[in-house]
Amino acid sequence: MGGSKMLPEMTSRTKMPRVSSWGDMIETPEDKAARLTVQWKMPKNSIHQTPHITYPRSPSLWRTYVPEPRFIQPRIVDQPDPETLKKQCMYRKKLEKEKKKAMKKRSDFSLSKFVKVAKIKQKEIGIWEEEMKGERLKGLIKYLASPVELEQIYAAQALGHLGVAEEMVISALYTTFQESNSRTLQYEAARSLALLGCLESSVMKVLIKHLKVVTLNRREDILAALKVSLQAWAFTPTFEQHCIGFHNSLTRNLQRLVDLQDPLDDISFDAALCLGYLDKSNLLAQQTMLMSLTQKDWKKKIQALVMLIKRMEIMNAEIIHCVLHHLQHCPVYKQRADSAQLLTTIGLEIIQQEGMEEMVFNVLLTKLSEEPFLVVRQFVALAIEELEMKKQVWEIVEKQLKDEQAQIRKQAVIALGVLGLRKASVFLAMLEMLELDTSMDVRVQVIRAFSTLGMNNAHVRKSLRRKEQTGGILARECTKALKVLDKISVARKESMIKSYRVA
Repeated sequence: MGGSKMLPEMTSRTKMPRVSSWGDMIETPEDKAARLTVQWKMPKNSIHQTPHITYPRSPSLWRTYVPEPRFIQPRIVDQPDPETLKKQCMYRKKLEKEKKKAMKKRSDFSLSKFVKVAKIKQKEIGIWEEEMKGERLKGLIKYLASPVELEQIYAAQALGHLGVAEEMVISALYTTFQESNSRTLQYEAARSLALLGCLESSVMKVLIKHLKVVTLNRREDILAALKVSLQAWAFTPTFEQHCIGFHNSLTRNLQRLVDLQDPLDDISFDAALCLGYLDKSNLLAQQTMLMSLTQKDWKKKIQALVMLIKRMEIMNAEIIHCVLHHLQHCPVYKQRADSAQLLTTIGLEIIQQEGMEEMVFNVLLTKLSEEPFLVVRQFVALAIEELEMKKQVWEIVEKQLKDEQAQIRKQAVIALGVLGLRKASVFLAMLEMLELDTSMDVRVQVIRAFSTLGMNNAHVRKSLRRKEQTGGILARECTKALKVLDKISVARKESMIKSYRVA
């Protein structure tokens, strides 16, 4: 039959022949020297195959969404005939001739002979001065006694949001709170008093009533005000526990809100935060904070970490892992800076007890060069200094300055731009890198490091001015750095003059 060929059956227990690969066909010599020559002859990966990583890393790494491509509306374009094109070309030639004649006439005409030189006035920046602030407060206090209820509500809300806890403001709000018959005005006055730190029994009684009965939006509004006031109450040592009126009833209502709602809901989380500020040993608040660490909401995570570390003083390996993860992967740069501060509050002793000193050291060392924002890098440098790791980081980074790879030298320069220079030899090495380094990126980072460190040195200025005369990226970076150094020198002179006048 003309079908497929039949394979012979295997009668004995003989093994099937192994499929030969290309590696078996290549003869490998036995000597080490011959092997090295064969390996040397093998082709290496090209530049396009190796991924290129830039330092500091771009902020798009923490982007949580992918932008959708925009829809381009199709349009019809009239393509003219060659005859019409010839006619247009003749018309364009005439226009170009007329333009050239007009430009020659303008060059002969000098405008400076007829127009006076005028000084450009700089725009005045609006500053919140003390006089304007007092006038604004007086106007809002007058509106509290207005016959129109909407004006009174607006004034009460504005006085709470301004956050000026003066005696005249609190007394005016308290009188409107006691004398008003309207429930909405009474509520707004009570909420503003709570925001300003007045947590008396009458104020708290009204807020607790609204927590029990009223709608979802009003409940969120009350919890937001209580978070601000209770946080200030918890972290200031001057306040005492008897300052809060109806303390027990407030804790009961907050616990009821946490139990009724979903533990990962916004209302239950805010209520748990308020519970933690009221009583740091509350088990329900601790459980909700620990549960929120497993969720994807970065804002809740950082609030829970601040509560657990600063208020409840719970510091273990899991919480340190969460802080490090937040420092590495959070998309909001302010929260990354807060997580670096939390490492300083944890301290070196607890990190060593949990056996995580090496992990923390490696994360902070990488964040010094990978972090795109200078503010976060500065907070990381402060954390390294507080955790007594600065000498080790200096030793590693100073060795990396002499590395053959330009990428590693660039990372070292970025790190030293935040840590500072401890030796004169390192400063001279960076000056030499600015003049002779083969990589343009390294030289740019050296210029930026000098400007961020405020090194207003004669040698630095001389080299920057020399590079400013050349073109390209280096010239632009040198002009920026020189402007920053000029501002620093002016500020230092002003501070010296002020100190001399005071003395």
